[in-house]
Amino acid sequence: MSRTTALRRAAAIGALAPLLLLSACGGTAKGGAASSGKDLVLGASLSLTGALGQFGVDLQAGYRQRVSQINAAGGLDVGGTRRHVKLTVLDNRSDPNTATQQVRELVLKDGASALLGACTPPITVPQALAADRQKVPYVTSCTPVRAFQAGNKAGWRYAWDLFFDEGDQARAVAEGLAEVGANKKVALFTDTEPDGVAERPLYKQQAAAKGLTVVGDYTFPVGTTDFASFIDDAKRKGAQLVVAQMVPPDGIALWKQMKALDYKPTAAFAAKAASGKSWPQALGPLAEGTLSDEFWSPATGAADSAALANTLGKAFPGNLPDENIAVLGYTVAGVVADAFRKAASTDADQVNAALRQTDADYPLGRISFGRGHTSVTPYLLTQWQHGDVAVVAPAAPGVVLQAPAQGLR
Repeated sequence: MSRTTALRRAAAIGALAPLLLLSACGGTAKGGAASSGKDLVLGASLSLTGALGQFGVDLQAGYRQRVSQINAAGGLDVGGTRRHVKLTVLDNRSDPNTATQQVRELVLKDGASALLGACTPPITVPQALAADRQKVPYVTSCTPVRAFQAGNKAGWRYAWDLFFDEGDQARAVAEGLAEVGANKKVALFTDTEPDGVAERPLYKQQAAAKGLTVVGDYTFPVGTTDFASFIDDAKRKGAQLVVAQMVPPDGIALWKQMKALDYKPTAAFAAKAASGKSWPQALGPLAEGTLSDEFWSPATGAADSAALANTLGKAFPGNLPDENIAVLGYTVAGVVADAFRKAASTDADQVNAALRQTDADYPLGRISFGRGHTSVTPYLLTQWQHGDVAVVAPAAPGVVLQAPAQGLR
């Protein structure tokens, strides 16, 4: 991890210090429930370092804030007894094998009654499979629902996911690119992670539906560092539009190489790679005009949005992308807490049954689990403009799609 990244993460966590102090205290019991000295443990194996590190730090902030609020109110009412909630977080270093091992450790060693998920399918799907084997409720976000559903052909039992549908993403991206004054030729860059595999045919399908043509279709494993041959091919074929589905380090490398090789697409979209403040911090002016995605905005007016803008917003000032991921964590922790209340028990099967009955408003909108143990949440198409993201679809007042993208000119 670079010194700059470490300092940035330390600053974000430092901004949450008052909330973390509350999390360490039991508080005073409210609402008439009796107090209990026994902690209710929630476990999370997060990618705090490694290729997905930016996401884990953000999720941890959201989880901690929700837990701190519960404890400040006297704990979680479980069957008439107030239970102090203890959040135990382990760093899986963006490694799927470590993430799987840590799920078992959190359950068997730390006594976790439920698990809060990490980010992206390569981590969350192995975690969910391990949770199913341990028969412990696991709720995640930051994992597109089709990729999550495909992760267990036999069907999930104890694992649940709330996030956007890849079809919605592909449709929004294609519609946005179709509005750009370009030649309608697309260069598609997708890695071989589960979400890349799931989304690649959807991007192609939606591009065709909007009158776009994929002239360059490039796939590669995570960790690829040389994209020169793909870029040269895209230039030769005259692709003026770029769609990329990549982890942050790989996406940053692609953008730098496009600039170095004088490839100047009119518009360029990067899923996952550009969904955090690390994008402009790593690329500087080169990031300007990059299209990306978000999942929440204070402007949506969803449950607790104003309050989150004044709390998590202060932890991530001028940083909506990372605040977005934190809101995912806050929502997941809220869904899990409500399941314990509804179950009035810490019994895994009863909590799992309560999760199945979830149907309430949260910061990400209405959460109600259906087919494949998933709940579909909104998708927002955004663009990096002047160091921050602006929502360009659905259309927002005063926001204009920048084309051509200035960073790659």
